[in-house]
Amino acid sequence: MKTTIRYTASSKKNILKLVFDGKVKAMKKIFKVLIFLIISITSLSEIKIGVDDSNPAVKQNIILTIEFLNETKSEYEIEGIDNFKIMSMGSRSNYNTTDGKKVKYSKSDIYTLSPQLEGIVSLIVKSKSGTVSNRITLNISKERKESGEEKFILETTNYKRDYYYGEKIPFVEKVIIKKSISNYSYVSTPVFNGFSIKNVTPRDGRGFAIPKRVTVNGKEQIELVLFRSILEPVSAGQKLIKTGGISITETTDDDKEKNPVYLGFKEIGINVLPLPEENKPENFQGVVGKLKGNYKWSEETIKDKKVLVLRLKLFGTVNLDKLEKIVYSDDDNFRIKENIIMFDEHVLDHVYSAEKKYVIIFIPKHSGDLKPPQIKIPYFNPVEREYDEFIISSDSVNIMSDEEFYETDYEKEDFTSVYEENKYENNFIISDEKEGKSEVQTFENTAVKNKNEIKNTKSSFAAIIFAIIAVIEALYIFKLKRKK
Repeated sequence: MKTTIRYTASSKKNILKLVFDGKVKAMKKIFKVLIFLIISITSLSEIKIGVDDSNPAVKQNIILTIEFLNETKSEYEIEGIDNFKIMSMGSRSNYNTTDGKKVKYSKSDIYTLSPQLEGIVSLIVKSKSGTVSNRITLNISKERKESGEEKFILETTNYKRDYYYGEKIPFVEKVIIKKSISNYSYVSTPVFNGFSIKNVTPRDGRGFAIPKRVTVNGKEQIELVLFRSILEPVSAGQKLIKTGGISITETTDDDKEKNPVYLGFKEIGINVLPLPEENKPENFQGVVGKLKGNYKWSEETIKDKKVLVLRLKLFGTVNLDKLEKIVYSDDDNFRIKENIIMFDEHVLDHVYSAEKKYVIIFIPKHSGDLKPPQIKIPYFNPVEREYDEFIISSDSVNIMSDEEFYETDYEKEDFTSVYEENKYENNFIISDEKEGKSEVQTFENTAVKNKNEIKNTKSSFAAIIFAIIAVIEALYIFKLKRKK
């Protein structure tokens, strides 16, 4: 027996009302979930600010760190910033590692500030989204108060005079660590405006700075050369060096980390003078510095023929790479063959120095009692501010040639044995540290990387919210179908 169910107009109306009411209730639930998510995110958002010194002096640089926790970094204003001069500004991202994967948890802006007036100043940050940071108060004094021994020192080359165009200028940035630390890193690397740069920073096999343990006044400390380079001005005029900024995190006796200490962020001006035209020697090759050297003449035999050999070593705080020729002009009595057997330049203890070795062969053009020429190497002494000459004397040197020697093809003759024999004893101090390339990532590259990470984080979060909405709608539709 079949049962027939008849729907009247009123019953259809009631069913539609039930369906409509169900949809409204479901939408209300979805909106409640979304509102809950928004409130949760907002409640977790936080901006924290801090300084490395709350009792600075006027014009003593301090570091202000603004950290965004679970807060998408947007436009913000800093109340109280008018009392400071902003020396520099940069950004960084902090990560927490879970199962070998980096999980982004905060982003920071870092300001180097210089207080302009003494007094008590408060700083507070307000974001465009309405998040307000904690308030910090600084007591700015007129002069810096001397405290106890510094735990960390960033030592940078000190320039006490003007330099001349062509002169090699050393730059060294070294950190001295007197306490236990968990981490150190560059916040910003040095910037050199108006210089060509040769990086000679010592590194170990993994590309890290090489620690050197030293004892001072009975206390052990660690020295790390972070950056070492040879600078050469590209023109005369005023030049600017911005030193690097580093952060160092100290650890306590119970292995807890303190807030990072920031060092550096200074600007150094160097005045580069043009070389004077007055009294410039005729054969001047651009050699600038304090030139020293020693030499030795000897009479030797090549394939039963007599030749004069000059072994020459030049050294000093001088740009020897500019010296191309020792004997500048032709000689009536000799054909001359020059050979550079060694060149090295380095920086030790903030001092640039170079060394160059030559073997120069004087081959007689004709028979007779022949005397080599006196050799003069002109250079400019930047300390004395005048041109000078390094003279290689030949007063007591001569050679008796019985016949003409290598009249035409002396250039093809093999002098290898002369170069290899009678090598110099190296009595010049040369660093045994290996030269390496700086592995410091530039600040700009880090900033680009962080922007991409923020975009990825936003996309992931949006995807999660839409997935939750989709699941709720699917459950609701499934429930309706079961009722029908």
